[in-house]
Amino acid sequence: MNYSRAHQLFAPGDGVVLGVSGGADSVCLLFALYGLARELEIKLYVVHVNHGIRRDAGQDAAYVEKLCRRLAVPFTLVEEDVEAVARRQGCSTEEAGRQVRYEAFHREMERRRAQKIAVAHNAGDRAETMLLNLFRGSGLTGLGSIRPAREGIVRPLLGLERRAIEAYLERRQISWRQDSTNETDAYTRNRVRRHILPYAEREICSGAAAHLCRTADIFMEIEDYMEEQIRQARGLCVAREGTGQEGTSRLILFCAAIEDLHPALQKGMLLSVLKEFSPVHKDMGAGQVEQMLALCVQPGNREIHLPQGIRASRSYDRVILERRRETEETAVPSAVPIPVPQSPGESHICKVPGGILRLTCLEKVNQGDQVYKKSVNLLENECTEWLDCDKIKELLEWRTRQMGDYLQIRTPSGYGRKTIKSLFIDEKVPSRERDHIPLLAQGSHILWVAGGRICESCKISDYTRQILKVEYERE
Repeated sequence: MNYSRAHQLFAPGDGVVLGVSGGADSVCLLFALYGLARELEIKLYVVHVNHGIRRDAGQDAAYVEKLCRRLAVPFTLVEEDVEAVARRQGCSTEEAGRQVRYEAFHREMERRRAQKIAVAHNAGDRAETMLLNLFRGSGLTGLGSIRPAREGIVRPLLGLERRAIEAYLERRQISWRQDSTNETDAYTRNRVRRHILPYAEREICSGAAAHLCRTADIFMEIEDYMEEQIRQARGLCVAREGTGQEGTSRLILFCAAIEDLHPALQKGMLLSVLKEFSPVHKDMGAGQVEQMLALCVQPGNREIHLPQGIRASRSYDRVILERRRETEETAVPSAVPIPVPQSPGESHICKVPGGILRLTCLEKVNQGDQVYKKSVNLLENECTEWLDCDKIKELLEWRTRQMGDYLQIRTPSGYGRKTIKSLFIDEKVPSRERDHIPLLAQGSHILWVAGGRICESCKISDYTRQILKVEYERE
């Protein structure tokens, strides 16, 4: 109760969705909030998510439902194949499970018109998260670890260690379910929980987890202070200019004001600007901040291109940050997966943004008069290229440029790489057109710039057995 009041986790009249797995932490959360519900003036709703991973998961769901009937708390069961979600999204089972759980909590919150989601993270979880973030090189936000409350999600047990939680349940003779996946080293967090933290407690410092949580509190306070300083710095360094030409929104950054800031404020302020200006925050990190900082503090008129169609250009003492609006006419098309035909005569036709792409596998004709030439018909918006099909075995992508894209070229010493940015500069492609030129890509490796150059190693040679004919017709 004191922890909830200190961090203002609940307000009178709140509807609260509880994530209850059946483990000790979540069962403790359920009974603790049930006992305080009248005093806090809150209404509880329970959600249990069956991940479909363990055979005994159905028993966990039945146990939680039984508890809710006993307490007369509304219960909702959500069943999801988390391993299938992980395969579809190309992420770990841990991450997929987290996404599924929070999506279920938010759906229930909307359905019940609730105000909060309560989850059962404890002090040990916070210490583990801080260590994981430290190992991964996170900044202040990561070292502050899990917050008591953020964006409607509250964690009333964050100040309690696991042994205190289990002692509470044992005193009240409340049983809980054991998750067998917590006893394996299959997950990264489990390895920290089962090996690293116990070793630190035993061999380095008793109470290590509690010390980590106190340090996380310090980092959290520093982060809050830095956020306030960053807000003030933005008022001096950044101006919004509505919309610019061709449907772009713009921010103006004043270089002299940025140069006067402490380096920590410079980077924090630029990261804040980039995250606000980009629709997908995950593509913005230290690399993009360093690029922006160099643009702001190093003299000379030039421009850089960042993910999600963002362009930053310096003109004298200002940097203009622009991103095209997400409209049908100006949006940069996303990557389209392109299957590669592998047998002679096999052909794939793909609808891509702005046109049609046709890939055909042909058997090489070893006649002296057979010539495979690229065809570019600018008047009819058609272009054709011929590649060595034997060199292309993986799924391709049809997209526009991204950070890190390169073309393989021939150099005096063998094969080398040329960034797509350098290629466009050398060939004097106007900067406004560079984000709209289609590319045939294999990861960051560009095989063909539509209507232009191809990868050196994909050119047809005497050793080629099968040829890939690529035809692009613009609508």
